[in-house]
Order: sequence, then C-alpha cells, then structure tokens
Amino acid sequence: MKSLAIIIPVKRPELGKSRLAAALLPHDRLALNRALLKHTFDEAAGLSDIAAIYVVTKSPDVRTEAARRGFLTCDEPEACDLNGAIAIGATHARKDGMLEIMVLPVDLPRLSARRLRSLVAQFRSSLDVVIVTDRAGRGTNVLLWRPVGSAIFQYGTASAECHARSARGLGLRLAISQDAALSFDIDTPQDLQHWLHDGRLSIGAGDGLAFPPGLDVHGGAATQDQEQRI
Repeated sequence: MKSLAIIIPVKRPELGKSRLAAALLPHDRLALNRALLKHTFDEAAGLSDIAAIYVVTKSPDVRTEAARRGFLTCDEPEACDLNGAIAIGATHARKDGMLEIMVLPVDLPRLSARRLRSLVAQFRSSLDVVIVTDRAGRGTNVLLWRPVGSAIFQYGTASAECHARSARGLGLRLAISQDAALSFDIDTPQDLQHWLHDGRLSIGAGDGLAFPPGLDVHGGAATQDQEQRI
C-alpha cells in the first residue's frame, strides 16, 4: 500500500511565472509554463509505484491532463494562495490514508524521478522532514514531511527557515540541504538566462530540450539574494 503523497500545486499556465513577464513575450511564457508542467508530470509519474500524486489547481486543462495520467485532482478555490492550495492536497491525502507528503513545484527544470526516489529513500531511512532549499538557501524547493497532519505550510519569504523552525518545534528529525538538480528553479529572468545558456539545455537529465524553439528572451532584469546556506 502506498503511503507517500506527492502534492503538486499548479497555477493556471497562462498566469504562472509572472516575474518573467518583463523578460518573455506572453506566448513564450505560456510555452515555458506548459513545458515545465509536462516535465514535472513526467518525472512525478516515475514515482507512481511508490506514491499517489495529487494535483491542486484552478485550471480545468491542468486537471484534465492530470486525470489523463491517472493522478488525483483537487479543485482549488479562486480565493486561495499557495499555502492554502498545498493544504487542500494534504487534507485529501490524509483522508486517503497517506502518511507522508512531498510538495513538488513545477519550476524545477533539472528535476528527475531518479533524484526524487533517492531523496525519498533518504527521508524514509531516518528522517521526518527533508527540506531541499533553492540556491540562495532561503526558499523551499522540495519538502518531505511526516506525519501529514503535523505539516504547516509556510511558503513565501524565507520559507526554508520557517519550515525548519516548525519541524524543530515539533521535535521532528530534520535535514536541510541543497542539491545540484533540485535547488535550481526558474523564478527570475537571470534564472531563465542561466538555464538557457549554461550548456545543458535540457529539462531533466538526458531528456533533450523539452522547450519550443525560438524562445524570445528580451531584456528584463531582477536582483537575486546573495547565496547562503542554512
């Protein structure tokens, strides 16, 4: 019996990655969001033997695609933020008897099922909470947590430390790390440029570039926090 729920919160593709609006034309931003979503769904499906996959979204198209793949879908109310959306998925998972959750975003172009499976093994060996941060050490890129009912979702500013503080307060066994693949997300124009020009233009390890040709990245700039480790 599966005990792990992978919760994937998904914005409407036409609205996702709003911070890239200054760097991408609307049709290219939509194409990027669709490519990242497909990649995330493909890699999450690689864990379907050990996990039930819950997709929380306001988008009918995303729900249709998730259901086509055999994922469970949860309707997200219009007045709902990211933390609320994840909590909806966790509530459904808990009602279905899931004991562990993984929260997985859709903006990790180097995500792979193999890396996630390794992370789950580490988590199950001796831990209650695993936090994989972003490259700056502040955001939460991947979160694993058990028991499900004790999880408090605190995505936003310095979410990695917020999640860690909650885990410590509950006396849970905690590991915080950065990861060459999972800590890389696409959030700012610089992230996008780095991904496009780092010489490894692939979404996922060895999959080839699952992104439409002719991407128009035009200008746009955003400052990034100085990198640090927790």
